[in-house]
Amino acid sequence: MPRHDTSNAPVFSLYYIAIDTEAGVTPEQFEAFVRHKGVHIPCYPGWRWTLLRGLRGERAGQYMMLFEIDDAGQRDRYLAADGNQTELARQFWRDRSEARELVREWREYATFSELPTIYTDYRLLAENKKSTVADGPRYQERPGEEPVARVIGIHNLALRPDVRADTFESFIAENHHRIEDYPDWKFRLLKGERGNRLDQYVVLMEIASLEALHAFYPDADIATPEAAAFAKAYRDTKQMYEEWKQLASFSGSPQIYTDYLSVAESLN
Repeated sequence: MPRHDTSNAPVFSLYYIAIDTEAGVTPEQFEAFVRHKGVHIPCYPGWRWTLLRGLRGERAGQYMMLFEIDDAGQRDRYLAADGNQTELARQFWRDRSEARELVREWREYATFSELPTIYTDYRLLAENKKSTVADGPRYQERPGEEPVARVIGIHNLALRPDVRADTFESFIAENHHRIEDYPDWKFRLLKGERGNRLDQYVVLMEIASLEALHAFYPDADIATPEAAAFAKAYRDTKQMYEEWKQLASFSGSPQIYTDYLSVAESLN
């Protein structure tokens, strides 16, 4: 069975971040620094980052940096397969003394997205292009308005016994068009390809707001009547999920997961 071509697909890199609680740093102090100064740390061309704080699940209250990169080629220009910077990346930082000073200041509050930080790179396998979640900022503050603060769910998956990876991936490639997401939710399936924790597959759910999350799941794995009504209205999506479960675990319990709130995003 032919495999889905993902050679030009975006890469999502996740870096665990820890604040320096031994030095008395609080989450409020760290987030204030990132929003006012850290967001000015430049990104490599074709990269953007979002700082996430765990809402519920395995890493509630802890931080993660989510990098979205145009494709693997653009990643590889700046990071080698072992996670070290390429010469082009080293030159990027040599040319930006103000950025180096901001990174130094960041490290006074928390770890930064660099070795030896635990990280994983994931390649995009499938996404719901019909989703009502449009491309745009995951976090943004606007005068006189409530901040944009999207929710990012990171839900690990595992194959069932004796199921081959290419069987599951072919099923997703051929059937993900059947997925209808809740309003203001967006499905992506990612596959780990390098880093410290190669959790093989991850569902990345991008949700437009906390309100959109709570409309269907106000608590972990507790669905609202609106979620049940949605499932009845989109029976083929429900059927596709049942077929999925014959090949691999599904998003949510009992697998490891964390739902995060976006708390800052790079400006350039």
